[in-house]
Amino acid sequence: MKFFDYIKRFFMFTLKEIYSFFLKLSLLFLVFFIFITSMITYFSFKSKDNQKSKNYNYVFFNPSQITEDKIIGTGFFSGSEKYNISFTDILNSLDSIKENKDIKGVVIALDQIDLSSAKVEELSKKFAELKKNNKKIYAYGTYLENQNYPLATIADEIIMMPSASANITLTGYNYTNLYYKKLLDNLGVNMEIVRTGDYKSYGENYISDKMSEELKTELTRIFDNRYEKFIDNIAKVRKIDKNTLDNDIINGNNTSLTPFAARDKKLVDKLEGFQDLTQRLGITEEKMVDIYDYHEDHSNEIEAKNKGNDAIAVIYAEGAIIDGAAGNDNSISISPDNIAMKIEKALRTPNLKGIVLRVNSPGGSALASEVIYQTLLKANIPIYVSMSETAASGGYYISMSGNKIFADNATITGSIGVVSMIPKFYNAQNKYGVKANSISKGKYSDMYNPFTPLTEESKSKISESMLSTYKEFKSRVSANRKLNDATLENYAQGKIWLGDEAKNIKLVDEIGGLEDTINAMAKDLKLEEGYRVENIYTEIDFQKTLKMLSSFILEKVSLTSQIQARLPKSAKLFDEYRLIEDNQNKPMYYLPYKLEF
Repeated sequence: MKFFDYIKRFFMFTLKEIYSFFLKLSLLFLVFFIFITSMITYFSFKSKDNQKSKNYNYVFFNPSQITEDKIIGTGFFSGSEKYNISFTDILNSLDSIKENKDIKGVVIALDQIDLSSAKVEELSKKFAELKKNNKKIYAYGTYLENQNYPLATIADEIIMMPSASANITLTGYNYTNLYYKKLLDNLGVNMEIVRTGDYKSYGENYISDKMSEELKTELTRIFDNRYEKFIDNIAKVRKIDKNTLDNDIINGNNTSLTPFAARDKKLVDKLEGFQDLTQRLGITEEKMVDIYDYHEDHSNEIEAKNKGNDAIAVIYAEGAIIDGAAGNDNSISISPDNIAMKIEKALRTPNLKGIVLRVNSPGGSALASEVIYQTLLKANIPIYVSMSETAASGGYYISMSGNKIFADNATITGSIGVVSMIPKFYNAQNKYGVKANSISKGKYSDMYNPFTPLTEESKSKISESMLSTYKEFKSRVSANRKLNDATLENYAQGKIWLGDEAKNIKLVDEIGGLEDTINAMAKDLKLEEGYRVENIYTEIDFQKTLKMLSSFILEKVSLTSQIQARLPKSAKLFDEYRLIEDNQNKPMYYLPYKLEF
């Protein structure tokens, strides 16, 4: 009998090994096929790009979902890719356009653009510089709304398609957050939330069916601030009475306006089709290039001008802050290892005088935030911080390593508070007929057991630990911002602030974008005018590239990916769940809200 059991086990083991071998072999062939196809496509496009005309005099401005950081390949994967472009690349390209005597103007493609309010704020300054250098700016779109209209106001002319099917809609604001308590109740899941700070609202959508008054108050203040700036800008640039504009928006009179009505209200300048626009400007197909191709064509030229003696390095910290063990090679994120490698590379820069830390992060792991903070301090070199659209919670924490902090008016920052989330499944036992049996020894030994309810005594124990973490957070802020504990507590408690609000309460030093931060550092350090800027992006080698490709393939065929494709906003839920899973039972500095107007 034992002999047959042995044969059976040996047979099953062999089958599993064979299956595993062929599965890995198939994946290898698939990755290899994608790699070869990508290389063929890349060189094919490269060949075509080399043949295209470069005698253009207009740039089609159409960036979408532009990131601060970007993934740079090393070795064999170090070649440039047309769409691997960062926000800094966009800024540098606009500088090049400003000085390019062959370029007459820029056409902003409003229908294709997807940029945050903070990025639009920084781009507005660049386009103002272009106009001073006699470059014409045209904004063209068929559907204008809150998100893209502020960029349109930068232009010399706003042009729309003369059709009743096109429209412009300028509204107040509407924000929706999904609440999952009933869904989790149906699944038998209890999410235990422990947090410090009355306004640290992360996780309330797992334990409640409605928005808390604290969160509602915070969001209303933020959006009212944004709305005031929104109508102030439109009224000033379009020369419209502010009260009239405000009343029209609040009463819905500027909703679903035809281009003809929008023109009558001075919201647009001209009505013509895109071909009519290009014909009026004398633009043929070979006379206009999009911003991606322009950057690719002029990247060497841009780099050649960046050859000064003294150097400032820009380190990009973008995405959720994660522990190294929880790293996801398939996306841009912030980890202690990632930042340490970037700092190490920056410090190898010849004649390095300072570092600018560009932060775009809602935070994440509390421990990883502290490790990154300590690592930045140990760099022993002047550090200025430039906040992008979000530098909140853990993103604000790591910013406390800076000697001076800059934020845009539209930056979301603050959220000084701590939260810990503990999923419990004891209610699922009765629903699905599963019974958990445990043995334990020692008080609190079952505190994190997912099938044991969290007692009030256990919750108090966790709260004590969380309070220590909260105090550590505030101590970093107090030391950097020179605020006493009583004053800081009024601004902490998980409250969120826009950049201009944060400056008024001394949570940041100055209002300005990335280039303002770099220029201020150069001025403060008394660098010569010809200093250079070294951009430190995320690098991956051959092994990580293959791992990223295989992760991407597996993700695309997973059930999660299929659900995300079919259910609106479900991707956000899965992303949040992965973050909770990686940090369950651990304190987090995290702000989950993306507050675009």
